[in-house]
Amino acid sequence: MPGRRRRILQLVSVLATLVGVGCGESPLDAADAPVGPRDAGADAGLDAAPTTIEPLGASSFTEDSRTWTETRYRVRRPDGRATYVQWIPSDKPGPRPVVVVTMPYAGIDWTGDPLDARWAAYPLTAGQHLDVDGPAFDGTGMIVYDPTPLAAVIDQSRLHRLNDCATLLIYGRFYAGGDVRDDVADMAAGMAFLAEQPGIDRARVGVFGGSWGGFEALYAAAHADPRLPATVVSAMYPPTDFAGMYAHATTRTGAALAFMTPYVRRIVAATGGPPGAGDYAGLRATDLCAGLPPATLLLHDEHDNLVPIAQSQAVATGCGAALLTWPRAGAIDPALVSHGPLLTDEATPQSVYTYATAYLHLRLAPPDQQVVIDIVHAASLRTHLGLVRAAQRAGRDVAAVAPRLRDLADPRLYLLDLAAVMPSVRAGAEITAEAVNAVWGTSYTAATIGAALAVGLPPP
Repeated sequence: MPGRRRRILQLVSVLATLVGVGCGESPLDAADAPVGPRDAGADAGLDAAPTTIEPLGASSFTEDSRTWTETRYRVRRPDGRATYVQWIPSDKPGPRPVVVVTMPYAGIDWTGDPLDARWAAYPLTAGQHLDVDGPAFDGTGMIVYDPTPLAAVIDQSRLHRLNDCATLLIYGRFYAGGDVRDDVADMAAGMAFLAEQPGIDRARVGVFGGSWGGFEALYAAAHADPRLPATVVSAMYPPTDFAGMYAHATTRTGAALAFMTPYVRRIVAATGGPPGAGDYAGLRATDLCAGLPPATLLLHDEHDNLVPIAQSQAVATGCGAALLTWPRAGAIDPALVSHGPLLTDEATPQSVYTYATAYLHLRLAPPDQQVVIDIVHAASLRTHLGLVRAAQRAGRDVAAVAPRLRDLADPRLYLLDLAAVMPSVRAGAEITAEAVNAVWGTSYTAATIGAALAVGLPPP
């Protein structure tokens, strides 16, 4: 997904010349800044001591006559270890919303850590390398490694910047080893860093990620600094409960079992053993509830073989989070290395990304921001809705879909439609009405679709 998304967002810059949006903020002072103590959270070890921030470098970049700064930092954690973040303030004046992007697999070579320099020189096979720094490495196990130069960061942040949000990228550095609790500590340190920044609209902090980055997004929100709690979370197919993930991963077969082995090692390194023997305190879905904001959305394919949909269902049921699914029939192949057909059966951008970013940016937009930007492929949206209608006909409950379509029909939302011969900006309500009409045979318009969806989906 990260590489595919990067190619998508290269097209989003078209929007900057077609649609105008909101306001901005100022960069951080380069001086080291102590991060204040935090209240004890689900894991008191995250709050044991103050943390310091060390600037490592900065640059500026220009797109469509707009200029942003990016600054890289080392955040010294309470446990003495380091977390690395990259901060891109909005280029507009005034307090601005923030999107926190979790970056679990991004390879960075600017930290000064010899380990990062070593990884930057490794040859990759299909974007993977042996997990040489992983816990209990036995000579087997390949992990994802995504070299992430500034150009990639520009692409990762583009949609957020065009919506006039500041962007904070928190680097989990999966390749550096560590364990699941270390990833949680990285996210807590990044959120503590964010709490120190000026020019932030402190009521509009969103966290976004997918897969392992979705886990990091949820736990970042749950461990956010109390001075700056997250207000929106959008997490795609995230692990949420690591006792459940251990049980799932160790029962996969073939290629999926091999793929999941490095994740199992990081779970065991964090807990001391399998469920029943290890300590999973703070790493269960129920541990998230107290820290998640009411505006939390999870998105998941029912045929995800890497992260079972039960992981998202547990947070939806236990914590009251919203859940959008891709309904499927039949059994899952336990050997597939796949988050489900939602990433392979749809054109780029897949509907999961459209729903996730629309949810995020609509809730972060200030009241006076009249235009919110997103991207869509109309055929992908229709593919998802076709699954929904089939499930509806089978008597399944699909009521959770209508609120997400209402997001896409929001009067403020404008979509870059990549299904068009010439990609063009269109009102979200227009594209949503067309997709619903194509699947259900209705005759809604941009003017009527919002009211129609307020009472639910059309009958099957």
